[in-house]
Amino acid sequence: MSEPQNIDVLAVGGIDVDLVLKVPELPSHDEKVLGEMVGWLPGGPVANFACAASRLGLTVASLANVGDDEGGRLIIEDFQRYGVDTSLIEVRRNIQSPFTVILLDPSGEKAIVVVPTLKHEFSMEVVARVLPRTRILYTMPQEHDLFLKLAQLAHDHHAEVAIDVEPTVGAQRAALECLLKHTDIAGFNEDGFTAATGQSPSVEAARKLLDFGPHTVVVTRGAAGSLAVRRDEAAEQPGSKVPVVDTTGAGDTFNAAFVTATLRGDPLAERLRFANAAAALSVTVLGPRGLLPVPAEVAAFLAQE
Repeated sequence: MSEPQNIDVLAVGGIDVDLVLKVPELPSHDEKVLGEMVGWLPGGPVANFACAASRLGLTVASLANVGDDEGGRLIIEDFQRYGVDTSLIEVRRNIQSPFTVILLDPSGEKAIVVVPTLKHEFSMEVVARVLPRTRILYTMPQEHDLFLKLAQLAHDHHAEVAIDVEPTVGAQRAALECLLKHTDIAGFNEDGFTAATGQSPSVEAARKLLDFGPHTVVVTRGAAGSLAVRRDEAAEQPGSKVPVVDTTGAGDTFNAAFVTATLRGDPLAERLRFANAAAALSVTVLGPRGLLPVPAEVAAFLAQE
């Protein structure tokens, strides 16, 4: 008898602590600006996704490494505050947790410096014990060989694989094609999609990526909205007009809401509508997790629209 799939999402890696600074404008080359300290905030794209997905009602576990420092403590405590299972997080001694520096301008747009301080290492025996209980493995595939091992294990245990493709990964065409062969749901932001395809986001261009393996390709376009394609359907959703305070983590919240709507079996257009609304709400408050909505808040927002 197979084990019950009581973990909706296993969120792999993608954790850090964000040093967030407000600036009057994003500096250009050799330009100095004055900054205002916002604080050290737990962040990271996969971690933001995990917290957002948990708020939306999914059962989420984090598989990650952190250092035995203040940053690692903040990461674990914040996961626990959002109801994310931290039992699979390994605390590594004498290592600093990954961090980023985020510069935030008055429009809510940002520039980010990523400082990776460790390379994630996981026991494949532990992963193999968890995956039979997992519905979706979600990650950002920055470590190619590790991703391929995890994706193969996931599929061996009948879990789907969802990834978020950053521009630096999308630009490596041969590597990206290999990653997509092992992916079920591939998400891109506009820059990542353009880096991967050389084209602006469109239904026609997105459909071409289905040939490499995913059954679903999703593209976020910021204020312009989003689109998604499957073999037998496509959908586009315009953006929502909201007061923008901070766009950090908006894409992660979108992805969490899209996966949530996917797991409950919503039609493709409704998945986009739900995800757009969740992301729109998230940008109205400062911080990558300043506002991670619950389903009732998303429903109220959609009712107002």
